[in-house]
Amino acid sequence: MNILISALLFTAGLVVIVKCSDIFVDAASWMSDVTGFSKAVIGATIVSFATTAPEYFVSLVAVLKGHYDLSIGNAVGSLSANMGIAFAAIAILAPEKIRDKRFGIKGLVMILAASLLLLFCLNDLISVFDGVVLLSIFVFFAVLNVRYSREDEGPDTQRKKAAGKEIFINAAKFIGGAAGIVFGSNLIVDNAVILASFLGVSEAIIGLTIIAIGTSLPEIITSIAAIIKKQNAISIGNIVGANVINISLVLSTGAFVSGGHLTVSPSTVRLDLPVTIVLMILAVLPVAIGKKLYRLQGLALAAVYVSYLIYITVF
Repeated sequence: MNILISALLFTAGLVVIVKCSDIFVDAASWMSDVTGFSKAVIGATIVSFATTAPEYFVSLVAVLKGHYDLSIGNAVGSLSANMGIAFAAIAILAPEKIRDKRFGIKGLVMILAASLLLLFCLNDLISVFDGVVLLSIFVFFAVLNVRYSREDEGPDTQRKKAAGKEIFINAAKFIGGAAGIVFGSNLIVDNAVILASFLGVSEAIIGLTIIAIGTSLPEIITSIAAIIKKQNAISIGNIVGANVINISLVLSTGAFVSGGHLTVSPSTVRLDLPVTIVLMILAVLPVAIGKKLYRLQGLALAAVYVSYLIYITVF
């Protein structure tokens, strides 16, 4: 009975963080109307962070509670889930030309960030210095996004007048959404540890699979919505952005909070990160060269990801 309760609480935590992330994004979008900032700038900063908020807070809570394998497993697992599920689904179901001339640059930043992370992990530790370098990548990427977004959007729209009731509602959504994500993250971490113990698997495996896929649901759901609305280019850009944030912000925060003692399991260096980088190259290179998504590309991404999941869970 106790394990059933833990499974239910774990699932409830996933539902809470996904829903609260959505609420947080809505409030952030409203902010762009009343502050005078463009939606593009808000999207490149607050909304981009909001879509990765589940991964961020789950990993942060895990570090605070001393579950480093769970934290890194969630962050790295989310990278591969975004590529192997979300990106693959778009390429398989709706391959089309990608007119975003900057996709290659953003994709290159993502691959370089992941490669740098792998280099940092070779000594089985992410130090404070490593965290500073990773955080610098986040700042660079955010500035790059703001610059590109302003160029694409042109002059900002006039700010919208906000009534007192509307301000209160959206402030409550913003704060409540963030609080809900933290609450859900605690449910996930606490019950993931119990489930890992019951199933006889490592916390890293739980982080790489169930938690990673669960916290990647905003990106996965966005990808499905993009296919329906024929906005694939926007969605794959968001996936790349989410991955850069996962690498640069989520793991740098973990390094700082742990005091530079964020230990990395050998399997992360030998298998998880190399597979993730392969997935990223499969996702970025064909698009950068051919300016198009390919169904075969999506099938290759899905095949590599499924094979990887089978290997880490069976062997």
